[in-house]
Amino acid sequence: MKEIQRKLLFEMMSNSRRSDRELAKALKTSQPTVTRARRWLEMNGFIAEYTLMPNFTKIGFELVAYTFFKIHANMTEQSPEHFKKNITAFLNKHPNVVKGVRGEGMGSDGVLVSYHPNFSDFAKFVRELKADAVGIEVLGSFLSSLGEEGILKKLTFKHFKEYAEKTIKE
Repeated sequence: MKEIQRKLLFEMMSNSRRSDRELAKALKTSQPTVTRARRWLEMNGFIAEYTLMPNFTKIGFELVAYTFFKIHANMTEQSPEHFKKNITAFLNKHPNVVKGVRGEGMGSDGVLVSYHPNFSDFAKFVRELKADAVGIEVLGSFLSSLGEEGILKKLTFKHFKEYAEKTIKE
């Protein structure tokens, strides 16, 4: 990745809504250079998507849930394809799950991050996870209100740009 591409990527993290002309001014380069760099970033997978961060409470969501799970060993050893198909089907049925990752920690193998309008919706989600996602044991969840009282720092990449610029070097 060239330096201009790296700088553009970080600049777009703070506000991807700006025009190529505005970005060029911020980066002290030409608009055609920014357009070419943006196109390169898109074609090479550095920009996964353009999206926005809504105010979830204004659109009716009250809770974010972090649901920790353990995968039964026999599921991934005996039939990894079946397990992947099963979990993919569950996640496709639940678009309120915005992130699902496998990993290790606190006795779990993974975590699902989901948004819910209320506790009843969350409880239904957990019941369906336990019933439909064969081979997964739900270990527990961490629930947080999306209201101002529950937010210590809002999810944004606006300030992550500064950290990335200092930390990630060519």
